[in-house]
Amino acid sequence: MERGFAVRQPWLPYVAPMATFLILTSLEGWLPRSEGGPHPHWYPLFYTLKAAIVAAVAWACRSAWRDLVPRPRPMGWALAVALGLGVTALWVGLDGLYPQFGASGTRAAFDPGVLPMPTRALFLAVRFFGLVVLVPLIEELFWRSFAMRWIIDPDFLRVPIGRVTPAAAVLTAALFALEHPEEWLPALLTGLAWAGLLRQSRSVSACIVSHAAANLALGLYVLATGAWRFW
Repeated sequence: MERGFAVRQPWLPYVAPMATFLILTSLEGWLPRSEGGPHPHWYPLFYTLKAAIVAAVAWACRSAWRDLVPRPRPMGWALAVALGLGVTALWVGLDGLYPQFGASGTRAAFDPGVLPMPTRALFLAVRFFGLVVLVPLIEELFWRSFAMRWIIDPDFLRVPIGRVTPAAAVLTAALFALEHPEEWLPALLTGLAWAGLLRQSRSVSACIVSHAAANLALGLYVLATGAWRFW
């Protein structure tokens, strides 16, 4: 995939990791449940398997990682982190203040406190790897590097990274919101914010760092408060 088919299909290294992640996430709803929640044996095993598979696909598709250059300047890193923390505040602050449409999403609100040690610590390590490293990498390469440019021009490699049009910003933000149906409003606003960061920084790496900061802060908030619906 790295040098063969991906050369003929340049979209593949961006789409394959994201598609793998979404397909496996959709399967979580089919796992056995316990007392109305994710099963404490099956869910940690499945999530670990999902993270391993997605990481393997992302590595096989690492030709897309060339888009991580250029990287932002020091102030750009600071702006990315600050924006990420603002995104976390937005998701938490807007919780329960906007309507829900249709069926809820498939995210598993799993409390790792039901797991014994050291299984709990191992699961949390894997969970935070997925939350802070894997998801920001594959989502930002898909949304801000591939989709943003593809909407501007289907021959997306001709479009420089960091070029953002109003239509591309709004459409990618709307699709990002569809990916997060339970938090569609903060997801929509987040998509617009990261489109703005991409335009300002001309750096996908800045968006990845901002996404990682947001997810890390949200993960720590979840552990501190037990708000597992964000998990």
